[in-house]
Amino acid sequence: MSELSDRLAAAKNKLGISTRKMSELAQANGYRLSNYSATVYTNGSHPATADPATLEALAFVLRLPSNEVRRLAGIAPDLGEFEPDESANLLTRSQRSAVNEIIRQLAEANTRAGDGSEHGATSMNQKRKDLVVDEENGAGDNVYSLVPPPPASDTAAYRAPNRGKKQKDKQDEDAEGSQDPEDQE
Repeated sequence: MSELSDRLAAAKNKLGISTRKMSELAQANGYRLSNYSATVYTNGSHPATADPATLEALAFVLRLPSNEVRRLAGIAPDLGEFEPDESANLLTRSQRSAVNEIIRQLAEANTRAGDGSEHGATSMNQKRKDLVVDEENGAGDNVYSLVPPPPASDTAAYRAPNRGKKQKDKQDEDAEGSQDPEDQE
C-alpha cells in the first residue's frame, strides 16, 4: 500500500467507520466521495494521480489535515482562494482569458509534479549530479571531455554574408531619411 493509503486506512480504523459511512458523511456535508473512491483510497488501489476534490473529502471525513493528505498524494498544498491584484480589473476580456489559461496550465503542472520535494512525481525533483569541472585536470568525473570550439574563421557562419544585418542597415537608412524635416517641406 502507498503511504497515502496507509495513513487513510489508519484514520478510518481509528474512527471505526466503513467506507460506505465515509461516503455518506462526505455527501451529507457537500463533498463528492463515492463508496468506490473511499474503498480504493483506503486499500491502496487508488489511481496514481489523485483527484484533489476526493482528497479533500477524505481529509474531511477522516478528520485529517487537508495539506497532509495532499502531500502524501504528491499534490501541492492548498493555499486557499487566489485573489489577483486589483489592477487585474484593467485587463481586457482576451487578456483575462490568457491569464486564466496560464493559471490553469500552472495548476495542472503542479497537480502532476507533486509538492516539489525530492519525493515528488517528476524527474525534475529527483536528486541529480551537478556538472563538475576540475580546472587543473580538465573534465570532471561526469564529463567525458572538454572540447574547445573551433575558431570563428573556420565556421560557416563566419564566411556567410549577413543578410539580416544588411536588411537592418537599409531599414535604418530609410527610416533616417524619412524623418528629415527638409524632405517634408
